[in-house]
Amino acid sequence: MSLLICVATGPELAGLLPDFAPPLETGAKSGGSDAPAASTAASWPEMQLWPTRLKTGNALCCITGVGPINAALALGHVLSRAEAEGTPVSAVLNAGLAGAFDLEANPLLSHCLVREEIWPEYGLHDGQSVTAGAFGFPQWQPPQGEAVRDKLTLPGVEALAPFGGKCAEDALPHCRSLTVAGVSASFARAADLRGRYKADLENMEGFAVAYACARQGIPCVEVRSVSNKVGPRAREEKDFPGALRSLAQVLPALNLI
Repeated sequence: MSLLICVATGPELAGLLPDFAPPLETGAKSGGSDAPAASTAASWPEMQLWPTRLKTGNALCCITGVGPINAALALGHVLSRAEAEGTPVSAVLNAGLAGAFDLEANPLLSHCLVREEIWPEYGLHDGQSVTAGAFGFPQWQPPQGEAVRDKLTLPGVEALAPFGGKCAEDALPHCRSLTVAGVSASFARAADLRGRYKADLENMEGFAVAYACARQGIPCVEVRSVSNKVGPRAREEKDFPGALRSLAQVLPALNLI
Protein backbone atom coordinates (compact mmCIF):
# COMPACT_ATOMS: atom_id res chain seq x y z
CA MET A 1 0.00 0.00 0.00
CA SER A 2 1.24 3.46 -0.85
CA LEU A 3 1.01 7.04 0.31
CA LEU A 4 0.17 9.46 -2.51
CA ILE A 5 1.47 13.01 -2.17
CA CYS A 6 -0.36 15.40 -4.47
CA VAL A 7 0.03 19.09 -5.26
CA ALA A 8 -1.53 21.38 -7.85
CA THR A 9 1.62 22.65 -9.59
CA GLY A 10 5.23 21.76 -10.26
CA PRO A 11 6.60 24.66 -8.17
CA GLU A 12 4.57 23.40 -5.20
CA LEU A 13 6.02 19.91 -5.63
CA ALA A 14 9.52 21.39 -5.88
CA GLY A 15 8.87 23.37 -2.70
CA LEU A 16 7.53 20.36 -0.84
CA LEU A 17 10.34 18.04 -2.01
CA PRO A 18 13.34 20.28 -2.76
CA ASP A 19 15.55 17.35 -3.83
CA PHE A 20 12.95 15.79 -6.13
CA ALA A 21 13.11 15.81 -9.92
CA PRO A 22 10.83 13.65 -12.05
CA PRO A 23 12.39 11.26 -14.56
CA LEU A 24 12.75 12.95 -17.94
CA GLU A 25 12.10 11.34 -21.28
CA THR A 26 15.21 10.71 -23.36
CA GLY A 27 15.77 10.64 -27.07
CA ALA A 28 13.17 13.33 -27.66
CA LYS A 29 15.53 15.76 -29.35
CA SER A 30 16.21 15.74 -33.07
CA GLY A 31 19.14 13.52 -33.94
CA GLY A 32 18.14 10.93 -31.32
CA SER A 33 20.24 12.32 -28.50
CA ASP A 34 19.94 10.38 -25.26
CA ALA A 35 20.45 13.52 -23.19
CA PRO A 36 17.30 14.47 -21.20
CA ALA A 37 15.55 17.65 -22.19
CA ALA A 38 15.98 20.64 -19.88
CA SER A 39 13.14 20.97 -17.38
CA THR A 40 11.86 23.41 -14.80
CA ALA A 41 9.30 22.69 -12.12
CA ALA A 42 6.73 24.81 -13.95
CA SER A 43 6.97 22.46 -16.93
CA TRP A 44 6.66 19.17 -15.05
CA PRO A 45 3.73 17.23 -16.53
CA GLU A 46 0.44 16.76 -14.71
CA MET A 47 -1.40 13.53 -13.86
CA GLN A 48 1.77 11.41 -13.78
CA LEU A 49 2.88 9.12 -10.96
CA TRP A 50 6.45 9.33 -9.72
CA PRO A 51 8.13 7.47 -6.84
CA THR A 52 9.75 9.37 -4.01
CA ARG A 53 11.50 8.27 -0.84
CA LEU A 54 10.22 8.79 2.71
CA LYS A 55 11.62 7.76 6.09
CA THR A 56 9.70 4.51 6.09
CA GLY A 57 9.99 3.65 2.41
CA ASN A 58 8.72 4.72 -0.97
CA ALA A 59 5.71 6.88 -1.73
CA LEU A 60 4.11 8.22 -4.90
CA CYS A 61 3.68 11.84 -5.91
CA CYS A 62 1.73 13.64 -8.60
CA ILE A 63 0.79 17.07 -9.92
CA THR A 64 -2.95 17.48 -10.39
CA GLY A 65 -3.17 20.77 -12.25
CA VAL A 66 -4.93 23.87 -10.97
CA GLY A 67 -8.59 23.98 -10.01
CA PRO A 68 -11.25 21.54 -8.82
CA ILE A 69 -11.91 19.91 -12.21
CA ASN A 70 -8.25 19.13 -12.84
CA ALA A 71 -7.85 17.89 -9.27
CA ALA A 72 -10.81 15.50 -9.52
CA LEU A 73 -9.69 14.18 -12.92
CA ALA A 74 -6.13 13.69 -11.71
CA LEU A 75 -7.11 11.81 -8.57
CA GLY A 76 -9.37 9.46 -10.50
CA HIS A 77 -6.62 8.80 -13.00
CA VAL A 78 -3.69 8.30 -10.63
CA LEU A 79 -5.62 6.22 -8.08
CA SER A 80 -6.70 3.85 -10.86
CA ARG A 81 -3.20 3.74 -12.31
CA ALA A 82 -1.59 3.01 -8.95
CA GLU A 83 -4.03 0.15 -8.42
CA ALA A 84 -3.30 -1.27 -11.87
CA GLU A 85 0.46 -1.06 -11.30
CA GLY A 86 0.29 -2.98 -8.03
CA THR A 87 0.91 0.00 -5.72
CA PRO A 88 -2.62 0.81 -4.50
CA VAL A 89 -2.97 4.05 -2.56
CA SER A 90 -4.14 3.73 1.04
CA ALA A 91 -3.75 7.40 2.08
CA VAL A 92 -3.33 10.77 0.37
CA LEU A 93 -1.45 13.86 1.52
CA ASN A 94 -2.61 16.97 -0.33
CA ALA A 95 -0.30 19.96 0.16
CA GLY A 96 0.04 23.39 -1.39
CA LEU A 97 -0.58 27.10 -1.06
CA ALA A 98 -3.74 28.86 0.13
CA GLY A 99 -5.00 32.31 0.90
CA ALA A 100 -6.01 33.26 4.44
CA PHE A 101 -9.03 35.40 5.25
CA ASP A 102 -7.29 36.79 8.35
CA LEU A 103 -3.51 37.15 8.30
CA GLU A 104 -3.41 37.84 12.03
CA ALA A 105 -4.96 34.45 12.75
CA ASN A 106 -3.06 32.65 9.96
CA PRO A 107 0.07 34.65 9.07
CA LEU A 108 1.95 34.50 5.80
CA LEU A 109 4.15 31.39 5.50
CA SER A 110 2.37 29.63 8.37
CA HIS A 111 0.99 26.12 7.94
CA CYS A 112 -2.46 24.71 8.69
CA LEU A 113 -3.89 21.22 8.90
CA VAL A 114 -7.27 21.36 7.16
CA ARG A 115 -9.96 19.45 9.07
CA GLU A 116 -12.95 20.52 6.97
CA GLU A 117 -13.22 21.25 3.25
CA ILE A 118 -16.13 23.24 1.83
CA TRP A 119 -17.32 23.72 -1.72
CA PRO A 120 -19.41 26.93 -1.59
CA GLU A 121 -20.54 26.63 -5.21
CA TYR A 122 -22.80 23.55 -4.94
CA GLY A 123 -26.52 23.92 -4.29
CA LEU A 124 -29.36 26.30 -5.07
CA HIS A 125 -28.33 29.84 -6.11
CA ASP A 126 -30.97 32.47 -5.27
CA GLY A 127 -29.19 35.25 -7.12
CA GLN A 128 -27.06 36.25 -4.16
CA SER A 129 -25.73 33.11 -2.54
CA VAL A 130 -25.69 29.31 -2.79
CA THR A 131 -27.43 27.04 -0.27
CA ALA A 132 -26.54 23.36 -0.54
CA GLY A 133 -29.31 22.18 1.79
CA ALA A 134 -31.99 23.82 -0.36
CA PHE A 135 -31.05 21.71 -3.37
CA GLY A 136 -32.80 18.37 -3.74
CA PHE A 137 -29.76 16.36 -4.79
CA PRO A 138 -26.70 15.59 -2.66
CA GLN A 139 -23.42 15.04 -4.45
CA TRP A 140 -23.14 11.56 -2.96
CA GLN A 141 -24.96 9.33 -0.52
CA PRO A 142 -22.45 6.97 1.12
CA PRO A 143 -23.67 3.49 2.04
CA GLN A 144 -23.43 4.61 5.65
CA GLY A 145 -23.50 8.09 7.13
CA GLU A 146 -24.80 11.45 6.02
CA ALA A 147 -25.12 12.58 2.43
CA VAL A 148 -22.28 14.72 1.10
CA ARG A 149 -23.41 18.13 -0.13
CA ASP A 150 -20.94 20.98 0.28
CA LYS A 151 -18.77 19.88 3.22
CA LEU A 152 -16.32 17.10 4.02
CA THR A 153 -14.58 16.31 7.30
CA LEU A 154 -10.91 15.41 6.87
CA PRO A 155 -8.83 13.17 9.13
CA GLY A 156 -5.90 14.32 11.21
CA VAL A 157 -2.26 13.31 11.04
CA GLU A 158 -3.12 9.92 12.54
CA ALA A 159 -4.17 8.82 9.05
CA LEU A 160 -0.49 8.97 8.08
CA ALA A 161 0.66 6.77 10.99
CA PRO A 162 1.18 3.68 8.76
CA PHE A 163 3.85 5.69 6.95
CA GLY A 164 5.48 7.04 10.11
CA GLY A 165 3.43 10.21 10.14
CA LYS A 166 3.08 12.07 13.42
CA CYS A 167 3.14 15.67 14.47
CA ALA A 168 3.60 17.81 17.56
CA GLU A 169 0.19 18.99 18.74
CA ASP A 170 0.87 22.68 18.15
CA ALA A 171 2.97 22.33 14.99
CA LEU A 172 0.02 22.39 12.58
CA PRO A 173 -3.01 24.31 13.86
CA HIS A 174 -6.35 23.05 12.61
CA CYS A 175 -8.39 25.09 10.18
CA ARG A 176 -11.39 25.11 7.87
CA SER A 177 -10.81 25.71 4.16
CA LEU A 178 -13.07 26.28 1.18
CA THR A 179 -12.40 25.42 -2.44
CA VAL A 180 -13.26 27.72 -5.33
CA ALA A 181 -12.88 27.66 -9.09
CA GLY A 182 -12.74 31.47 -9.15
CA VAL A 183 -10.26 33.05 -6.73
CA SER A 184 -11.85 35.80 -4.63
CA ALA A 185 -10.65 39.17 -5.92
CA SER A 186 -13.03 41.56 -4.15
CA PHE A 187 -13.60 42.57 -0.55
CA ALA A 188 -17.32 41.79 -0.89
CA ARG A 189 -16.73 38.25 -2.15
CA ALA A 190 -14.13 37.49 0.53
CA ALA A 191 -16.37 38.87 3.30
CA ASP A 192 -19.39 36.94 2.04
CA LEU A 193 -17.57 33.60 1.93
CA ARG A 194 -15.94 34.09 5.31
CA GLY A 195 -19.21 35.19 6.89
CA ARG A 196 -21.29 32.32 5.52
CA TYR A 197 -18.81 29.50 6.05
CA LYS A 198 -16.54 30.70 8.89
CA ALA A 199 -13.62 29.54 6.75
CA ASP A 200 -9.98 30.24 7.53
CA LEU A 201 -8.48 29.54 4.12
CA GLU A 202 -9.35 29.60 0.41
CA ASN A 203 -7.82 27.14 -2.06
CA MET A 204 -8.63 25.70 -5.50
CA GLU A 205 -8.27 21.90 -5.20
CA GLY A 206 -8.84 20.71 -1.64
CA PHE A 207 -12.51 19.71 -1.79
CA ALA A 208 -12.06 17.91 -5.11
CA VAL A 209 -9.11 15.87 -3.84
CA ALA A 210 -10.86 15.05 -0.56
CA TYR A 211 -14.08 14.12 -2.38
CA ALA A 212 -12.28 11.79 -4.81
CA CYS A 213 -10.62 10.12 -1.84
CA ALA A 214 -13.89 9.82 0.09
CA ARG A 215 -15.53 8.08 -2.86
CA GLN A 216 -12.71 5.50 -2.77
CA GLY A 217 -12.67 5.13 1.02
CA ILE A 218 -9.15 6.60 1.22
CA PRO A 219 -8.22 9.05 4.01
CA CYS A 220 -7.04 12.44 2.78
CA VAL A 221 -4.82 14.67 4.92
CA GLU A 222 -4.47 18.27 3.75
CA VAL A 223 -1.80 20.79 4.76
CA ARG A 224 -1.66 24.35 3.43
CA SER A 225 1.02 27.06 3.46
CA VAL A 226 -0.40 30.58 3.61
CA SER A 227 0.73 32.61 0.58
CA ASN A 228 -1.62 35.62 0.56
CA LYS A 229 -4.62 37.37 1.99
CA VAL A 230 -7.92 36.39 0.37
CA GLY A 231 -9.36 39.19 -1.77
CA PRO A 232 -7.53 42.40 -2.76
CA ARG A 233 -4.18 42.56 -0.99
CA ALA A 234 -1.32 44.97 -0.57
CA ARG A 235 2.25 44.02 -1.44
CA GLU A 236 2.99 43.07 2.16
CA GLU A 237 -0.08 40.81 2.27
CA LYS A 238 1.31 38.22 -0.14
CA ASP A 239 4.50 36.19 -0.47
CA PHE A 240 4.14 33.41 -3.00
CA PRO A 241 7.87 32.62 -3.34
CA GLY A 242 8.22 32.46 0.44
CA ALA A 243 5.18 30.21 0.80
CA LEU A 244 6.57 27.84 -1.83
CA ARG A 245 9.87 27.65 0.07
CA SER A 246 8.05 27.12 3.36
CA LEU A 247 6.43 23.95 1.95
CA ALA A 248 9.79 22.28 2.59
CA GLN A 249 8.87 22.31 6.30
CA VAL A 250 5.70 20.24 5.84
CA LEU A 251 7.04 16.70 5.42
CA PRO A 252 9.58 17.06 8.27
CA ALA A 253 6.79 18.44 10.50
CA LEU A 254 4.78 15.31 9.70
CA ASN A 255 7.82 13.07 10.41
CA LEU A 256 7.69 11.72 6.86
CA ILE A 257 11.23 12.75 5.88
